Parts: sequence; structure tokens; C-alpha cells
Amino acid sequence: MAIYLEMPELDKEFPFRILVNDGDILTTPHWHREVELIYVIKGTISLGIDDVPYKLSEGEIAFIGGGLIHYVLASPGSERLVYQFDLNYFTAGNKENLDLQKLFSELLPVSPQWGESDETAIRTLLEAMNYEMKTQQIGYQFALKAGLFELIQRLLRDIPKQVKQLKKINKLATQDVLEKLDEIFNFVEEHYQEALTLQDIAEVAGYSSFYFTKFFKKNTGKTFLTFLNDYRIDKAKWLLINSDLPVSEIIAQTGFESNKTFYRLFKGSMAMAPLEYRNTMKIE
Repeated sequence: MAIYLEMPELDKEFPFRILVNDGDILTTPHWHREVELIYVIKGTISLGIDDVPYKLSEGEIAFIGGGLIHYVLASPGSERLVYQFDLNYFTAGNKENLDLQKLFSELLPVSPQWGESDETAIRTLLEAMNYEMKTQQIGYQFALKAGLFELIQRLLRDIPKQVKQLKKINKLATQDVLEKLDEIFNFVEEHYQEALTLQDIAEVAGYSSFYFTKFFKKNTGKTFLTFLNDYRIDKAKWLLINSDLPVSEIIAQTGFESNKTFYRLFKGSMAMAPLEYRNTMKIE
């Protein structure tokens, strides 16, 4: 199976989310810069992290550092909570200048390797955070942020580190690659409304157009044009749901140069026209 880049849609102010996935959801091999924890709340799941297979049962947890290739096989009858967060959120408060990406890459990835007390502590914290997210009582955002900081502290202090292996694990996304992709993604975020060419983005990355094309496809699983169009379609979807702007204005604001291209890509992505999507998704 092809490996692809996933870009979770996280709030810029607080880049954290919790998803509920059932056993019918198959997650093919992918990676993302965000850290992820998977907490099995029902049944068992089979997953792989950097080509190493694991099987987790109810109450067990997997920790996946940013940039690691992972997948989850369909496990009928199971259910799991997926926690994702961006380490950039902790940059301002990181007065110790800890390399969180590196430190987290050294942790043992599944809770049966941690010891019962550490597994219980992390499980209890994850359950508390999920409760806050579900109930959203007054102050829940503060509770979630406090929980996330405690989670970071416990992971750093309590979770055992991997013994260095003689055989070096081949990681798709090294720190250098993640930083380069961050640079590219940030540029797209700031300039997606403009007419962007392959040459423009290659210059930002410091590569020739030929090398950039190979680099981007290898590390994201898609061409830059496909990525850019997907990004613009996501922005258009947000505007369709959260504004009353006419479709023509949304097309202009999201960088599409022709109405025909926008309608073709939108229908190909969502299997419906933009106004139909707005009517289906918009909350009265």
C-alpha cells in the first residue's frame, strides 16, 4: 500500500483533538507531524508503527511520535479513541529547550511495555480529557490544556525509552524532512489565495523544480498540485459552512483560477455540488 501524508485539521490556537474510531475503519499506512495516542476502549486492534506490528486489547495505549509511519487494521467490534496534537503548541513555554520530537521518538510505543502503574496513569488522564471534551462544561478548555501539559510531563518522565537497536530503523520522515515540509506548508497557508506555480514553491524550498517534485511526492504520497488543490478545497468547504458568501466569491478567495476547475475538483472530492454541500452541512 502507498504511504501518504495526513494533515489533521487542528485549531491553530489549540492544536488538539480527540476522535472516536470504530473497528470498521481501516487506516492505511500514513504519517503526520502531529503526535498521536490511540486508546483502545473496546475489543482489540492490530496496528503497525514503523513496520513493527502490535496487537492491543481494551485499556491499552499506543504512542506514535510525529513523522512515524503507522496504520491500523480493521478490527470488527472494536472501538478506539485517537488523540492528536501538534508539538509546536509547546514552543513558547519550552524554556528548557527540550527537543520534544527527538525525546518522543525514543519512547516505547505501546503501553504493555510501560509497566502497569504508568499505563494506568496515562489511561486515567486520557479518560479525563475525553470526559472534558464530551461534556464541555464551563472551563473545559482550561482542563484540556492542563491535561495536555500533564500528559507531556508524564510521557517525558515516566514512559520507558527504547533500547538502541543495532539495526537502524528506516524512517520516512526525518526531522530535516519534517522541518522542510513545515516550511512548505506554512508558505502554502500564507499564499494559497495567490497563483502559485511549481517554480514558486521549489524556490521557497531551495530546490530545483525537478528535485522538489520528487521530494514532495516521495514524502507526502501526492503531487504538489494535488496537495494544493486539496488544501484549497478544504478552505472552500469551511467557507461554505461558516459563511454566506456566494460560491463565486469563495472561488476567488481560495485561489482557484477558473470556476470550471473548482466545480470539477469539488464534485470529485465531495460527490456533490458546492451549494448542495452547504445545504447538507450548514447548521441552522
